[in-house]
Parts: sequence; structure tokens; C-alpha cells
Amino acid sequence: MSDVTRVRQILVNLRGNAVKFTNQGDVAVHVVSATQSAAGRFEIRFTVEDTGIGIPADRIDRLFQPFSQTDASTTRKYGGTGLGLAICRRLTELLGGRIWVESEPDKGTRFLFTIQASAGTLAAVSGPLSRDARLADVPQPRLAGSRVLIRG
Repeated sequence: MSDVTRVRQILVNLRGNAVKFTNQGDVAVHVVSATQSAAGRFEIRFTVEDTGIGIPADRIDRLFQPFSQTDASTTRKYGGTGLGLAICRRLTELLGGRIWVESEPDKGTRFLFTIQASAGTLAAVSGPLSRDARLADVPQPRLAGSRVLIRG
């Protein structure tokens, strides 16, 4: 159990960036429960990776600063304000986690973040799971022609 709205906001931003900077190739999202503390809290790790343009090592330190992007040409070509990753960083901190990036120019980028969550009961999560199951049966025209891999 955690703040699903904040987690969703982080994932939507990271996934949107991955799609924006990947003209060819793949974007993938992975989620794993990394560790469980003695107090019953879980560290959940999310990874959003792409095969896009990548980020030079000497520019990575700018990514999580407000109103900062890797360079002016990126802003001109792809748009954006430079606030999304700063917001993601703050949200992950509010959720008891952290965010970081691994990247190589022309090979892609991997954003990783963790949050802290507590174990919920089945009754507490059955509603959202049921809603998500229904959404899987709804046509998704924006995904037409896309390759999607979902592993359980």
C-alpha cells in the first residue's frame, strides 16, 4: 500500500519521456519488490528503460534540477520545461525512496526509482485489481500497431 496517485504520476512522466526520446526501439517498465524490512515495509523498485538517444555522462547531473535540461538543442527539438524529473525526484523522496538514472548516448536510458510501501490486505487491493482487469478488455486505439509485452 502506497500513494498510487504519486506513483502513477512518476511512471507517466518517465514513460512519456522514454517514448518522446525513443524514435525506434523499445520502452519497458519493470517492477520488483526489492526488500522487506523487519517492520513489514517493502522497498519497491521501478525501472523505465528505453533504447532512445541516451544522455551523455557529463550531463546527467542536470536532469533532476528544476528548469534544467541536458542542453538547449534538446529543449528545441523535444520540448518540455525541465520540471518533470525534478517533480519525480521530489515525489520519490516523499514516498521514502530515491530516483537515479543510467544512460549511454545512442544506446538508451534507464530510470530507476524506489518507494516504501506497506503490505495491504487482499480486500484492500481487490477493487483496483478488478477495475484494471476490466480496463484490459477495453479497446486501446492509441496502442494500435504497437508491440506490447506483459509478463506476470
